[in-house]
Amino acid sequence: MNTLLLGISAVAAISFGCYGTRKWSHRDEPALEKDELPEEIARLEELSNLWLGEEVEIKEASHLWREQRRQKTSPGPRPSFQHVEIEQFFSEMIEHRSSINGVRRDLIIWILSLLDKEGDCPSVVRKHKDEAERIYSDDSYAMLETLPLYRHTLTVARNFIAKADQEALLADMILIALAHDIGKIPSYHDSMYSSGDHPIIAGLILKGIPAFMSLPNREDISRAVTGHHLMKCDNILSDGLKQSDHEARQTELAALYAEMLERKKSEMENSGEQTAKVEAEHAGSSKSLPPVEERDNPLGFNPAKEKFTPTTVDIPDWFNADAIITSLKNRINVVETTSKGEQWSVVSMPNGLIYVNPDALWETIKEVSCYDPVVYASEGFESEKRNLMYTVVSELARTKNALATGHVADGYYTSQVSIITGGGKRVPYLLIPFTAEAFGVLPSALEELKTPQLKRMVKEIKPKNKEVEQCVGR
Repeated sequence: MNTLLLGISAVAAISFGCYGTRKWSHRDEPALEKDELPEEIARLEELSNLWLGEEVEIKEASHLWREQRRQKTSPGPRPSFQHVEIEQFFSEMIEHRSSINGVRRDLIIWILSLLDKEGDCPSVVRKHKDEAERIYSDDSYAMLETLPLYRHTLTVARNFIAKADQEALLADMILIALAHDIGKIPSYHDSMYSSGDHPIIAGLILKGIPAFMSLPNREDISRAVTGHHLMKCDNILSDGLKQSDHEARQTELAALYAEMLERKKSEMENSGEQTAKVEAEHAGSSKSLPPVEERDNPLGFNPAKEKFTPTTVDIPDWFNADAIITSLKNRINVVETTSKGEQWSVVSMPNGLIYVNPDALWETIKEVSCYDPVVYASEGFESEKRNLMYTVVSELARTKNALATGHVADGYYTSQVSIITGGGKRVPYLLIPFTAEAFGVLPSALEELKTPQLKRMVKEIKPKNKEVEQCVGR
């Protein structure tokens, strides 16, 4: 009997020590006499009667052990919230869950109260130079600005909760989801944005709360919050939060774009114009430029510093190889006027290579997708964006033999090159090398399209050594 109880207690303790893929270190506690044992441990012998004589899974036994512990927690007074959505979230997800108690319950209520008071601010920010949300197109960003932060946060939290398969982790998951964007709240963000992007600010806010610092797994929670926009997640909680955030943006942008198109359609009908012009007009406006601060060079392409290996995703239903090739073809050797002067996005070389700026491919993907919410949501998640571009390039290579594979390392879609200007300046870039044959044109014909201005901007493009680490966007 004692052996059975000791075994069950040990396994239960180990299960609580595991968090994702990391184990907490054991903390020695002073030995207690039998009369001093906490009530939940002393009553474990009584609970053994529930499973004695039959086979019971340890997760069921640990559930009974946790229930005794929960009875010891006396929740404080019920909080009230002004926003109906927050009040409903608390009632459905927090109030009657005995697994959410103690310090974690207090922290969750504190964050919900903060969102209730200050969460009517925009759900996107772009002040910091490394802010992931700076890469949203202007139209997407403008629409997400109309969405209040508290509403976006609750959507992410519900998505994250839906992924929970262990009640013991639920309190931490809710805490992580609710805290992930508090760095956007103006009272913090406006004074702290120089410290880092909004996930970093959120982590700093949490670490400034004594109750949070008392949690034994505070580093795991903080890492999940601060890493939710990184291209590579280092644990399952960060990855789950990132997926939940991405799913929320897909839902939000789908609704916002549908509202916008419906509004434009109504306006067109009221003015007596053809409804078909709505989509054409909007398609033309999708070629928005990144924020001025991002365009630090002639191409306006600023590679991220984080190393990332892309992977293929499912081919989207909207994929149309001919439409993508045609859109890119219309950009070849064209100099466009932008907010930072004259720039090119696709340029040909006499040797039959056509170099495409990844930003130009992304704009083409947006056009051809007809405002697929998955595409627009990916703008704020660099890893998803690169995976989608990698998939599109791989499919173009397979169906159109479009990629100059000899200039790209296996598993990648860009090549590191040096752009040599007419004045002899060498500028390093990551570009996508396509073949002229895929566009159905001769290199000589493309060369005739070059203006003197473009020739001054690009005299030659020389590929660098094909090292794998140099083929990845950083």
